[in-house]
Amino acid sequence: METVYLIVPLLLLGVVLAAVWLDRWSVPVILVALGAGIVAGSDVLGIWNFDNVELANNLANAALVFILFHGGLATKRADLKAVALPAGGMATWGVVLTAAITFAFLHFVLGWETEKALLLAVVISSTDAAATFSILRRQSLPSKLSSTIEIESAANDPMAILLTLVVVEGLSSGSNGGLLIVPLFLWKFLSGPLIGWLMARGALAIFNRLNPQERGYYYVLLIAVILLTYGASELVQASGMLAVFTAGFVMGNRHFIYKQHARNFSAALSMIANIGVFVMMGLLVFPSQWAELWFSGIVLFLVLTFIARPAAVWIGTLGIKIGVRERHFICWAGLRGAVPIVLATYPMAAGLPIGQEIFNLVFFAVLLSILTQGSTLGALARRLGLSEPARPQPRYGLELVAMGHSDLDLTVIDLPGPQGRPGPRIRDLTLPPRALITLITRGSDVIPPTGHTRLLGWDQVTVLARIADEDAVRTALVQPFNRPVETEEHATRVLDVEPILTAHPVDVTDASPKKVVLLGHGRVGAVLAGFLRQRKLPFIVIEQDLTTVERLRRAGVPVVHGEGGKSTVLASAGIADARLLLITSVEPITVRRAIEYARQVNPTIEIVTRVHQLAEFNRLCSVPQTQCVYGEVEIAFAMARFMLLASGVSIIETEAILMDARRDRGGLSIPRTRITEIHVPANSPILGRKLPELGLPRGAVLITISRNGEFVVPNDQTEILAEDALLVLADAETASEIEQLVLAPDAEVS
Repeated sequence: METVYLIVPLLLLGVVLAAVWLDRWSVPVILVALGAGIVAGSDVLGIWNFDNVELANNLANAALVFILFHGGLATKRADLKAVALPAGGMATWGVVLTAAITFAFLHFVLGWETEKALLLAVVISSTDAAATFSILRRQSLPSKLSSTIEIESAANDPMAILLTLVVVEGLSSGSNGGLLIVPLFLWKFLSGPLIGWLMARGALAIFNRLNPQERGYYYVLLIAVILLTYGASELVQASGMLAVFTAGFVMGNRHFIYKQHARNFSAALSMIANIGVFVMMGLLVFPSQWAELWFSGIVLFLVLTFIARPAAVWIGTLGIKIGVRERHFICWAGLRGAVPIVLATYPMAAGLPIGQEIFNLVFFAVLLSILTQGSTLGALARRLGLSEPARPQPRYGLELVAMGHSDLDLTVIDLPGPQGRPGPRIRDLTLPPRALITLITRGSDVIPPTGHTRLLGWDQVTVLARIADEDAVRTALVQPFNRPVETEEHATRVLDVEPILTAHPVDVTDASPKKVVLLGHGRVGAVLAGFLRQRKLPFIVIEQDLTTVERLRRAGVPVVHGEGGKSTVLASAGIADARLLLITSVEPITVRRAIEYARQVNPTIEIVTRVHQLAEFNRLCSVPQTQCVYGEVEIAFAMARFMLLASGVSIIETEAILMDARRDRGGLSIPRTRITEIHVPANSPILGRKLPELGLPRGAVLITISRNGEFVVPNDQTEILAEDALLVLADAETASEIEQLVLAPDAEVS
C-alpha cells in the first residue's frame, strides 16, 4: 500500500514540478513523465519494480478512452470543416500510408521479419496530440496550418488503434484468421463512429433533461457516458476508440447544460491519464535491454521520420492547396507519443513472442522523436518563416454555470495580432442585440470593459451572447483588425494644425495665458479640443489611452499620459495654474478625485464636468464654480432647440427660452431671462475696449451689436464704438449692472 500512498503521489508531484520548471524550454510534459518513470523503475533507482504487462495494458486502454474522448470534445466543427480535406485525410488514409510505407521499407528494403515489420509499422503510425499541442502553443503559426496539424494529431489515434487491433488479432489467431482481417477492419471502422454518434445523442438528451440539484452528478454522468460508449462498442466488436472520439466530437459541438464544466472535467481527466500512462510506460521499460536494440531503434526512427512520414504527407496532400514550406513543416511535425507506446503493449498482452522487443523499439523511437523533433520544431517554423512568438496564455477567464436551459453562453474570442495593434473602442462595435462584453484579458492584466475601452491586438475578449449570434459576435470583433491601420483617426484630424506647445516634455511653467486642462480625449474631448484650437486658447490633454496619446503627440498636441484622477498626473498637467478644467471622463471616481484635487491646489479654477447619473449631477453641481453637463438632459435641450427653430422661433428667442428652462429645471431662484438693448453714449467709459476687457457680469451673453444699421457678431477683437446698440441676453438685475457699466457716471438710464 505504500506504493499507492507514497511512491505514486511523489512521482506525480515530481512530474508536475519538473514540467512547470522545464516548460520555459518547451519540454513536453510527456517527456518529463517518461523520465520520471524510467528513473524510478527497476533499471535505475529501483524504487518501483513494475513489470505487469497485462495490468499496464488495461490501465493504458482505460487512459486512452478518456484521452480520445477529450480529443474529440476539443475539436471544433468549424476548424475541422476549414481543414477537413488535409487534416481528415492525414488522420485516416494518411495513417494507412505511413504504416504501409514503413512496413514496405523495413521488410522489403532492410529485410526485417514480416511479423516484426508489420507490428512496428501499425503501432507507430499515429502522431501524438499532447506532444504536438505542448510545443505548437508557443508558436504563432498560420491558422490553417496549425489547425491541420492539431486536428490530424487529435483524430489519427483511432485509425492507428484500429490497425493495431486488427493486425494483433490476425497474428494471434494464426492463418485461420487472416481472411477475416479486411471485413473486421471495415466493421470496426464503420460501426464505431455510428455507435459513438448514437451514444452522444442519448447523453445530450440526459444532460438536458436530468437537471439534478447536485452539480457533482454531472461529472459522474460524464464518466458513465464515456465508459459506456467504449464498452458497448467493444461488446459488438466495433472500434471503441473511434466511438469515444466520435461521441466527444458530437457533444463538443452541441450546446448542453453544464457544458463548460464538463469540458473542464474532461480536460482534467485527460491530463491525469496522459501523465499516468507515461509514468507507467517509463516504469515498464528496461533501459538495460536497449544495448541490444539501440541501432534498430535509430533505424526505425529514421525510416519513419525521413521516409514514411514525408512520403505519406506529400502523397496524401496531392491536389490540395498547401505550400511547399507548409508541407515540409507538416512532415517534421509528426511527433510520436502516448498512443504508440500504449499500442506497443498490445503484442505483449496478446502473448506474442516478439512483444517485448516491439515495446522496447517503439519506446526508443518515440523517445528519439520527442527529443529530436520536439526540440527543433519551433526553430524549423522560424527558419521557414511560418512562425512568430505566440501570444501568452491568458491567466484569467469567466465561466457560465448553466444549471438550466438558456440561449445565452459565454464566447471567448482571441483578437488577431500583432500584439498591441490598436483596434476599435467598444462603443464603436456593432454587436448583435443582447451581446455584452464581460471581460478583456490582456496578457497578465484584466481590463474592465467600458464603452471607452480600446481593443488591442492579442486581447482575449469574453462575450455573453446568444448561441446563435456567436458567428456575428466573432465577425464584429475580428473584422476591424482585418482593415489596414489608419495613420490618424477622426479625432486627431480635427486637431491637425500647427502645434501650440511642444509635446516632449510638457512645459507647464511657460508665461503664456493660463491654460485649459482637458481631461479625456475621446469623441467629446476631441470636439472640445477643436474649439480650443479654433479660439487659440492654450490647453493640455490628460489621456489614459496610450494609442491616443501617441497620435496626439504626433499631431503636436501637448498631452500627459496617465489616469486623470491621480494627483501626480494632474500636477504634471499644471492644474495649479490652470484657468479651466474640462472633464470628459465617464468614470465617476476619476471625476470626483480630479475635482477634489483641483479645488485643493487651485481654489479659483472653473470646472466643467460631464456626468451620467442624476445623483452625481446633484452632488457635483453644489460644488462652487463647477458646471455639470448631464448627458440625457443635454440631448433633450438639443432636440428642443431644433424643435423651436423648426417652429419659426428666432435664434435669440430660442436661446432665451432654453436658458430659462435650464434655470427652472435647476430650481434656481433667478429672475427670467430677457433681451435688453443698451445704447453706448459718446462719453461711455467702455469706448475702445475689446470684448474681453468689458468685464461683463457672469451669466450675461452679448448676442450682437447694432452698428450703423448693421449687425456685428462680436468676438475677442471687437471694439466698442460710440452709438453702438448692445443686445444682451440676461436677467433684469444683470442687465441693470451692464447699463451702469456702459453709461457715463453722470448719465441717466433711459
